[in-house]
This record gives sequence, C-alpha cells and structure tokens, in this order.
Amino acid sequence: MADNVNIEISGEINATTEKKGFLKYVNEMELLLQHVRSGAAPALVMGVLNTRRPWTQFVATENFKVPASIPRLSRRFYRNVEHFQANYLMIFLGLFAYCLITSPLLLIAMVASFFGYRKLTSGPNTWKIGSWELTKTQQYAVAAAGSMALCWLAGAGAVLFWVLGATVTVVALHASFFDAEALPPTDDPEQFPMIEQV
Repeated sequence: MADNVNIEISGEINATTEKKGFLKYVNEMELLLQHVRSGAAPALVMGVLNTRRPWTQFVATENFKVPASIPRLSRRFYRNVEHFQANYLMIFLGLFAYCLITSPLLLIAMVASFFGYRKLTSGPNTWKIGSWELTKTQQYAVAAAGSMALCWLAGAGAVLFWVLGATVTVVALHASFFDAEALPPTDDPEQFPMIEQV
C-alpha cells in the first residue's frame, strides 16, 4: 500500500507580467512614488536631468509640424514626452523658480518652512503646551499646519496653479507639434503597442 507522503509547499509566488501601453506607465509611476517615499527623490531628479536632450534639438523650429491624424498625434505626444522628459522637468523648475523670485513673500514662506522642518528633524526637540508635551507626530502636524497657513497667506495656491497650468500648456503644445519622426529611432519596437499607425 502507498504511504502518505507530506510535501512542504510554502513560500511566495512572485509572478511578474510585463505590462504594455497605459498600464506600463501606471506601473512606472507606482515605482517612482515608492522611490520618492524611500527618500531617493533627489537622486531620481538628478538621474532624469542627466538625460536632458540638447536645447537646439528641443527648439528646432524646422521640426514643428501639424500632425496628419489623431493616431499620429497620440504617438507623437507619447514619444516626445518620453524623449524630452528632462527638458520638460527643467521648464517646470524654471517656471517655479521664476514664481519664487517674483513673489518675495512666497520665497520667505518657503525658506521659513524649510528651516522649521530642518529644526524639527535636527534632534530631540520637546514642545510643551502648558504641562502637556507634544509627541513627534504632533510636532510634525503643528509644523505642517503652520507651514500650510504661511504658504496660503503668501499665495502659494495661485502660484502652484499658475506653474502647473503654464507647464502643462507648454509641454502639451511642444509634444503635440514637434515631429517625432525627426527624433532618432528607439530600440524598442513595441514601445507604444496600444497606438496603431495608420
């Protein structure tokens, strides 16, 4: 007769499936947010800025053309955003710096918030309200509320929407009208599988 055999089956299955199209970009954004949460944001920004394309290629006026069709517009848009992402990031940072320079009260609010955060994280701080001592989490909450109030008084909301609106407008116009066929070919032929070329 057959003996009962016990086989240990335990562990984790890590099945990775390659995502394509829009899901690929969603997955990449999730990875980016994980890196930002882990404190790797400055390294990520510097890595992106190292891939900056030459400004002469970015503003070459002979490459600006109206797209022939909607599918070509979509393909052109995705290809340009991927190819010029560092340039677009630099445009955003430039517009943000312009807003800080032209709004001194906002600059003072940002510097005060930065130094308040640095003071809070620099060592063991104890804040007392009467006889009640605030925990570190409560200290961060008070500092964040004070920083948000200071930025609101300085008009940070209007600046934020102006910078985002101007950046989206510039990026959308450039990515839509810059002819992607003038760019060097990419290595990945399945780069945009959801977009069909007509």
